[in-house]
Amino acid sequence: MEEMALLKEQRGISIRPSQTIQEIYGSEYIYSPKLYAQDYEHFAGDVLSLEALTGRELCVAGNAPVICHEGAATEAALQLLHKAGLHTPSVLYTYRTDEEYIQILHQLQQQQKQVIFQYPHPDDKVSPDLYWVKPEMHAYLCDKQSIPELVPPENVPGRRTMSLQQLLQKMPSFPFVLKSGDGRPTSGGSGVLFVEKKEQLYELDDSFCDLSNLIVEEFISHDRNMSVHYTVNQKGDIKFLGQSEQLVNKDGCFRGSWISSEAEEFMASIVETGYWIMKKAADKGYVGAAGFDVLIRGNQYYFIDLNVRFNASTCGLLLYPAVRRKYGTSVVRLCNLEWTGDFNCVLPTVKSYIDAKQFVPLSLLDASYFPDDKKVSKVVGLILGHSVEEIEEIINEMTAKGLYPRE
Repeated sequence: MEEMALLKEQRGISIRPSQTIQEIYGSEYIYSPKLYAQDYEHFAGDVLSLEALTGRELCVAGNAPVICHEGAATEAALQLLHKAGLHTPSVLYTYRTDEEYIQILHQLQQQQKQVIFQYPHPDDKVSPDLYWVKPEMHAYLCDKQSIPELVPPENVPGRRTMSLQQLLQKMPSFPFVLKSGDGRPTSGGSGVLFVEKKEQLYELDDSFCDLSNLIVEEFISHDRNMSVHYTVNQKGDIKFLGQSEQLVNKDGCFRGSWISSEAEEFMASIVETGYWIMKKAADKGYVGAAGFDVLIRGNQYYFIDLNVRFNASTCGLLLYPAVRRKYGTSVVRLCNLEWTGDFNCVLPTVKSYIDAKQFVPLSLLDASYFPDDKKVSKVVGLILGHSVEEIEEIINEMTAKGLYPRE
């Protein structure tokens, strides 16, 4: 466990976010993007990818201290962020183990600090007094059961709640979508199952969710899979950040997105509805970021998930205006990349793409900090180009060098 002060002046800062975490939440708070350990399995058990995300918002924190994994805050990683023109906070609370993370939280509580949590933590481990945003309110907003109470009814797919036993006895028509209904945090496609045949249901266990509390939802055949993103600050001011078009793998898990701070014309009514939902969250006392997943079918659209926290695309959207001003590129893709070799060997590769003005790193995780896991280091960042085709060429080139998109 280490409180790391970065005292050297960061020069050449040229990519500044449109808002910082400090500006959204206020001063004197510590930001924690970490998922609590008991929910790892619920997120498919990829611990390294989860810990890489603890470094993703460093470049939009402003001067707000951040709690992150030590492997995501190495000197080499931070130097690359600074080389790209990004600012990182001067104080980082770093940990290597979950025990060290809890120790940090206990120390902050003793110092009467408050923490901006992105995911709920167990009451027996973390006092509610430590939260800046009230945990019960945040849990309600993130609960998939709450969607019909927060979204206009015409924009919610047909759904009902039942147990697995009830579902097996009264099977709806295939295909349908199964969602966790027990309130546990989910993201990136976890807690969601596209069901095409009955046999899939027999493979479910408690790692999916409490099987007595399943949400059975209508499958929406869609043309586009989009998200709209917002922030609301401590004064209650809501800002639309932009849109992202999600990229998912064959299992429906998030694997990146195309992002833009300018919504396409057909998105106007969706953006307006999203603003209305964000206003409802703000009226309940929420402060922070949110991204709402939307399926579009013809002239209809459906809000299928409300991610009331910093999303995968939030950081990129906060940086997007500055990235466009600096590089003049019109197309930006958020990408999660992996490297199976020595971490130090990936650094020159990342640097070469920064120098070529084709990549802005957001987080780099050194896998050597996890001796019991497979040596797969993580690189999260924005790939820049003037067309989709150009970005796909860059990704193919990266893959040929051993830096490949997460499958």
